[in-house]
Amino acid sequence: MPEFPRKVLGLLLILSAVGVASWQALAVSCSSPAAAAAAAETTRHAAPPR
Repeated sequence: MPEFPRKVLGLLLILSAVGVASWQALAVSCSSPAAAAAAAETTRHAAPPR
């Protein structure tokens, strides 16, 4: 793959990752404390046991 399209694609991937992370942070900050606690409880149990 030529260098220019690879750089553009990399930049788009980085910007999209930053965008997704910022939307998730915004959604968490705007949600109610009960919903945030429920989401934390769900993600804590979703991880496999060690």
